[in-house]
Amino acid sequence: MIKPLLVALLSLTTFLTCLASAQAENEIQIIQLKHRTADEIIPIIRPLLGPNDALSGTDYRLLLRTSEKNRKEIDRVLSQVDVAQRRLRITVKQAVIADRAATSHEVAGEVRIGSEGRLRVPPTTTGDNKGLVIGGPKPEDLRYQTKRITTASRDENVQTVTTMDGQRTYIRIGQSVPHVKKILALAGNQVLVTQGMELQNVTTGFEVLPRVQGQNVRLEIVPRLSTLENPATGLARFQELATAVTVKFGEWFDLGEIATANDEIQRAILESGAVRSGEHRTVLLKVE
Repeated sequence: MIKPLLVALLSLTTFLTCLASAQAENEIQIIQLKHRTADEIIPIIRPLLGPNDALSGTDYRLLLRTSEKNRKEIDRVLSQVDVAQRRLRITVKQAVIADRAATSHEVAGEVRIGSEGRLRVPPTTTGDNKGLVIGGPKPEDLRYQTKRITTASRDENVQTVTTMDGQRTYIRIGQSVPHVKKILALAGNQVLVTQGMELQNVTTGFEVLPRVQGQNVRLEIVPRLSTLENPATGLARFQELATAVTVKFGEWFDLGEIATANDEIQRAILESGAVRSGEHRTVLLKVE
């Protein structure tokens, strides 16, 4: 008689414990934040929740429904992120390195054929004496000329902005270039071409949202670099990168790079030329 009663009591105790645990997980828990607002914290802890959990908040208060296991992990994360805001200095360096190499080969001059005939190949280049020239001293002498010209350029833009941890900020410099734009307009059965003025923004800078996570910083950043190609048409070249990365304080971090190459070959009778050009764009950042 005692044994069945004991089994019944143990079963009842187990049931009440599970019921209390389930009720605890279904209860709405209020978490009072100290330094960060709910809008800043919610995107950080939402990935920690389960499919049946719920999270909302306003001002410096969170409303949370989750398991006890998830609550411990959330408390651990809050101890790292819900701290006094830190002032950050963010530097973005955008560099464009371009190189160009042009090579040409040419044969020009005059060759006599017997006593009456002659063959003359006129020069098709500028006629200078740059590069390697093999032939007689006179302009009409047959000669072979080859030359190679290389150029390199580097354009570096560095922007620095000071902001607070968790605050979105941006910095941009540049110009607005007006240019004429042709517009097609339909008037009855006729198509008219009109002109209008349009502004093309040529800017360099970045937009960033930093969040300190212990000894690292998580950044949502969009750097942009534009250069004006043709002021008359407003044609501009630009690079833009949007990414989220975690970096260490004081270290340069390579966000990405763009490399382009172009080869041009020209051939004619007794003449050939080749041009090879390339461009390398890099984006680096550092948080201090």
